[in-house]
Amino acid sequence: MSDGQEKPARFLNMLVARQLDSMTTGNGAYLMVFLRAVRRAGLGVRIVFAPRRSFGNRPWFSIHPDFTNISAEIVAPQSVRIGARYWSLSPTVWGRFTVRLGQEALRRAGLKLKIKSLLGEPLSDGEAAELAAASDASPASVVTAEYSPLGPVLSLLKRPSRKAALLHDLFSLRAAAFRARGEAPDHHDITDVEEAAMVSAADTLVFASANELEHFRPLTPGASHIWLRPEVPDYPLANGNEPARAVFLGTRHAGNTDALRHLIDDVWPLVRERTPAASLWVAGSACEELSPAQLSAPGVRIMGRVNDLPSIGGASSIGLAPTRIASGVSIKVAEYLRLGMPCIAYPVALEGFGHELDDLVDIADGPQAMADRIVALLPDDSARRRLSELGRSGAAVRLDNQEVVNALRAASGA
Repeated sequence: MSDGQEKPARFLNMLVARQLDSMTTGNGAYLMVFLRAVRRAGLGVRIVFAPRRSFGNRPWFSIHPDFTNISAEIVAPQSVRIGARYWSLSPTVWGRFTVRLGQEALRRAGLKLKIKSLLGEPLSDGEAAELAAASDASPASVVTAEYSPLGPVLSLLKRPSRKAALLHDLFSLRAAAFRARGEAPDHHDITDVEEAAMVSAADTLVFASANELEHFRPLTPGASHIWLRPEVPDYPLANGNEPARAVFLGTRHAGNTDALRHLIDDVWPLVRERTPAASLWVAGSACEELSPAQLSAPGVRIMGRVNDLPSIGGASSIGLAPTRIASGVSIKVAEYLRLGMPCIAYPVALEGFGHELDDLVDIADGPQAMADRIVALLPDDSARRRLSELGRSGAAVRLDNQEVVNALRAASGA
């Protein structure tokens, strides 16, 4: 293995159908949290890619070093590795790439095209069988499908193993959240009953969101259900002596984009009316979806991607999570707390944590309530420091994944 350890006697095969070239998004972070738990359980990690879906719309992919460092083996069927990249040998992938290039050319020429997303869509029967065969060729004690659309692959496995599914998001609940806001889902649309059927072959279901676990439990009575808590680093604590400011952290996805736009359009003007000098720092790729007017809103400082998160943390920063579209768990809330930021959040942002963090976060239900709390906290240094200490220490204790480690040990016979 890459870290010098001996090759383990037992393995977990992780079935994936996407590129793993980034660690800046929630799905990459959650997969890594799970794989670290696998290693803690004494199992080796083998990542097995779906032969065509994993390439997306381009015929090559690279793998982020964090994934290669934690994995003993990488299995990428129908590809060849050249340097740090895997190149597809499938004519289907190259054909899809050619079509996508044409679509992009038309889009840049001004034609409005709606490009179908494959997010959440099951593999074809042929590709599912090929992925199962690739996993069987490298026997494992546990085989885990990432996301429900890969769940049907588990029923095609021929070698004996325990079967699990890692559910970052339930696509059925994600779709319902979009429809509730009058928006079309940005992925394959399914019901919760259909999604439960996809993972019916799994013995164990691991959820990134506590409320999604509770929703799915009665639909999957034959499986064990475990919550994978977000794992946030023990960030160094900023000194907190800078002028107070509000902060929004967020990667680029629909839930974060909606929350950020709502914050700038509906909440921030209420703050500036009463505190004209108030400053809002926006960090992360979510800002790439803002309009020119939002980018230049009074008091808003666009920072983009920030590599040194502790530099914007501490008691001087008030972390905001005005989440309205539920999708898995809002990792930003955990990051705010571990960065020592007092946190103000809408109830939706806490749903993924169950009630685990309710007493560590200032819950505000609506734009006016959030604006009121921001205005109250900005000048209150003692309150910000108290909330900073409470959240930082409380989150460290409550966000631990020993339950997942124990379940993996039991499943593998360790």
